[in-house]
Amino acid sequence: MKLLHREWDRFCSTIDSSRCVTISELPDKLKTEIWISIKHDVETNVERAYQIAVIEARYSIRATYFVQSDLLEGNKALLHSIAKLGHEVTYHYDVLDANTGDMKLAIDEFAETVIKFEDAGFPVTSVCPHGNPLMNRNGWNSNKDFFRDTKVASHFSNIFDLVVQGKEKIKSDYKYVSDAGFGFKVITDIVGNDQNPSQDVAIANIDELTNLTQSNGSVIISTHPHRWVNSSFLASFAKARFIIIRRVALLASKSKILKKIMSKFYFLAKKI
Repeated sequence: MKLLHREWDRFCSTIDSSRCVTISELPDKLKTEIWISIKHDVETNVERAYQIAVIEARYSIRATYFVQSDLLEGNKALLHSIAKLGHEVTYHYDVLDANTGDMKLAIDEFAETVIKFEDAGFPVTSVCPHGNPLMNRNGWNSNKDFFRDTKVASHFSNIFDLVVQGKEKIKSDYKYVSDAGFGFKVITDIVGNDQNPSQDVAIANIDELTNLTQSNGSVIISTHPHRWVNSSFLASFAKARFIIIRRVALLASKSKILKKIMSKFYFLAKKI
């Protein structure tokens, strides 16, 4: 599957926008309701996120844009443009990885960042953890461990972590679909797949994704908008580059020394 803007436009044109809800609205949905929630992990290139936001607004779709903290400063005007289109703009956190598993430092950074988002005019009522595939961890599984901590969940009880708390706080059953890996998959265990790999189900193309959203069931669709482009050539090049880098990283990770070196540059993975 190529991550092309025209394909996303074609997909959005098939969606019943009256069923679309933002992530923050999910805990309030009734069990009997059928909904679609689209979320985007904005890890670099806010301009491309805005291009996706414009496509969605064309079809009256309201989505959620989870933005990493380093992108807030310098992109406030563009992020406000996304919000003005009717979308939710909020925080995509990676505080445990950024603080090498130190929970106290992670809590401090999270609290400070929430204030920064809110001072910039973006209320933080939902969040989503970043995956950091290259991170070498010792003592924590992933950023998901942050909201798994009962003290953290209690202290930030006004904030809903989609990934960690979804199964607990969303009343209805739903499928979770992600474009991680440059191709859509149904993630069968988004809550625990950092501890035990889940048996994900590949989605071949946009038509299959459309059929899934038109079935009699609720669905969350997650994308990485910096990977979506206008050019078919650029889309093919980006996917090929990703596959090569991933294979090299997997080989290098078998060496403890190389894995530690790569871990220091984990933040570069989000650029791919």
